[in-house]
This record gives sequence, C-alpha cells and structure tokens, in this order.
Amino acid sequence: MTTPPGWYPDPGQTPQLPPQERWWDGTAWTSHTRPGAGTVTGTAGQPGPNGKGAGRGPLVAGILGAVVLTAALAVGGVLLLGGGSDEEKPEAARSSSSPDGSKGKGESAPPEDEDSPSDPPSDAPSPIPRVARDPLLGIGLTVPEGWQRANDHNAAALSKSAYRCPADSAGKKCVRGGGFIKETRGSWSDDDELRELTEAQVAKNAKASYPKKSYGGITSHKVVESGAVTVAGEKGYRVRWRVKNKLKPDAYVEAVVFRSPESSASTLVLWSSVDIADAEDASPVSVLDDLRKGVVATGTGQDEGPRKTV
Repeated sequence: MTTPPGWYPDPGQTPQLPPQERWWDGTAWTSHTRPGAGTVTGTAGQPGPNGKGAGRGPLVAGILGAVVLTAALAVGGVLLLGGGSDEEKPEAARSSSSPDGSKGKGESAPPEDEDSPSDPPSDAPSPIPRVARDPLLGIGLTVPEGWQRANDHNAAALSKSAYRCPADSAGKKCVRGGGFIKETRGSWSDDDELRELTEAQVAKNAKASYPKKSYGGITSHKVVESGAVTVAGEKGYRVRWRVKNKLKPDAYVEAVVFRSPESSASTLVLWSSVDIADAEDASPVSVLDDLRKGVVATGTGQDEGPRKTV
C-alpha cells in the first residue's frame, strides 16, 4: 500500500516563501515543483503572497522566496536560506516520508490508484535553468556561479552559502548574498527623478536585506557607486551603498532602476546585496555587477496572478 503519485505540499517548504507543491512518484519525492494551489505570487525580494519578503537573514529578504525574495527577495545579507533550487533540498525531504506523513517505499499509506501515472504530468517543471525567470514581468536574472535560483517563478537568486544570523536567537539562517527583480511604483521624466527613485530603492533594499532582527541594525552607510547604466537594453540608474551593521558582517547593497523591456510604462528594480566577509564561501562585490549585466528580457508567459509593487 503506497501513497498515489501526485502533487502534494512540499515537505521542505520555507515558511517565508510562496507555497509550492512537489511531485511524489509513489515511492519518493522528486525534484519537480510548482506553485501551490491558490498561490498569489508577489514581487519583492523573494517575495511572499502578502507582498513581504523573507530577509536574507530572514530576506536577502527582499527578495529573496514575492520573492519572492516583496521585501521578501530583499536580497542581500538577509535572505533566508531554504527557498533555493530543488537540487539543494535535503534528500530526507524528498524520499523519507510520503505526503500523508508515513514512510515511503512500502510502508503503510493510502491505497495506490492504479490509474495514477508513475511520472509527473507534462506540466512538471523542466530541470532548473541558469536563468531565473519571472514569466509575468518578462524578465530573467542570470544566476552567478555558486548561487542558486530562489524559487520556480521569480527572477531571484541567492548564494548557496549560509550561516546563523548574528542577531537571531532562534538560530535562523542568513545567506551571503542575493538578487531579485520586481516591479516598483514610480516613474521619471528626467535624470534627476530617476536618480532620486533609485536612491529611495537602495534604502529600502538595505533595510529589508539587513534587518535589525538579524544584524542588530544598520549603523551607517556611504555611497560607493552611482550613475547611469543600461540594463537589458534599457536606460537605467544604479546606486551602491556600503553599509555597516551593528553585528558583523557589513555589506554592499545595490539598487538598479530601469524600464521594463516589455512595457515602457512599467518600472523595474533589481535589488542585490552581498556580505563583506573574510570567508571562503563569501562572494566578491563584483557579483553585483554580474547580476546587473545578467538581466535579460525573456518575454511574458502565463499570468500567475496579481503582484504587489513597492
């Protein structure tokens, strides 16, 4: 007696990320996932259905999952690990227990449906691509080496390296860096307005990616890079801060605002951040440039539902 093959709630789901389902083939969990039934995708640094993001500590999110991580993909020092690629899911989450909580591979479970297929249906996701794509915004984010996609339906990526958030007594995990693209309110008619909009976005990113509850609070910051850029062929502007946290590590936090390649009436922003740490698993600050240069227009797909903007 085994649990029938089918889509069930993912046993390895991270609470701060949008609900998702994983395919159970009748004996073990597979690598195939899809958004959970009734999920409303958000748009913010690993954003969640309520538009809030998980800190990288609990967002680099903020993205970092709207989101995804909206302050959920916040992306930098504070993205919570756990919404990464299926390849990173613990094997125990895939095969040790069946969807009804019983052990797989022959132990007691509901009767098997003889008509159920042993393989996932045709709508099962294909292997995780190198580009994290948001089908609603028509934008993609190239995943840097040593990083992973945040989830299956947002242009979001995060470092695979994790550590205990320095100010979190509950032992939550933070990751070394993250990036997330979302739609944002605001428009501009000249370069000064574009700069002001970007300055406001980098401040939001810093607060979401390195929250007080995870890093003790940001004590100071300074602008280290700013200026006009081209993103996915569109005009944009970037501002990069170096922030000092009450509790180490410090970090680089960046916001890049640009017009959507899909619609000139839509404004997008890339939130990204990375720890400043003397550690083998730390990413160099140049990864922020890689993320910006790796933004690509992918074209829109099926509407996944309403998204919140920040």
